[in-house]
Amino acid sequence: MVVDLQPREAGSAWCQRWGPDRKASWRHRRDGGFDASRYAVEEIPDPDAKAWICGHHYSGTYPAALRRYGLLDIGGTAGPQLAGVAVLSVPASRQVLTVVFPGLEPYAQSAELGRLVLAPSVAANGESWFLAEVFRMAARRGLRGIVSFNDPVARYAADGTMTMPGHIGIIYQASNALCLN
Repeated sequence: MVVDLQPREAGSAWCQRWGPDRKASWRHRRDGGFDASRYAVEEIPDPDAKAWICGHHYSGTYPAALRRYGLLDIGGTAGPQLAGVAVLSVPASRQVLTVVFPGLEPYAQSAELGRLVLAPSVAANGESWFLAEVFRMAARRGLRGIVSFNDPVARYAADGTMTMPGHIGIIYQASNALCLN
């Protein structure tokens, strides 16, 4: 069950989800419940990834994609349904990759995790499994280094309503990633 709550502070024990209206909902990490047997991950076409990201991500924007991965909910009666998207992308500057991975060829061996968005239907802790699968699949395609950035600054609509409270990258800290703050 997804419960819409007031936005939570960055770094709290909540998992953020984005609905098709680009509004956040929240699940507590302790609720868990993610069942990997219900999901599959596959590379998806750019138009599908872009439409999903622009319809769900708070910014409504899509990065310069190198690879796109879909989290497919295969456990329902309606057939596979897209329940999340991760986009490995070209960062704003080549140096974003070369400073961190000086021995890797940018865009071929290194990339940025430009977007990671899961639907409200995905149980808490689904991010970990999805990212692990994405990273395995990317490694099979030759990627050896992926950078990602937290975004701790809250975003507000013109009327003052908080649209995104910011995040400090808890999911990245829970993986085998190295934090370089």
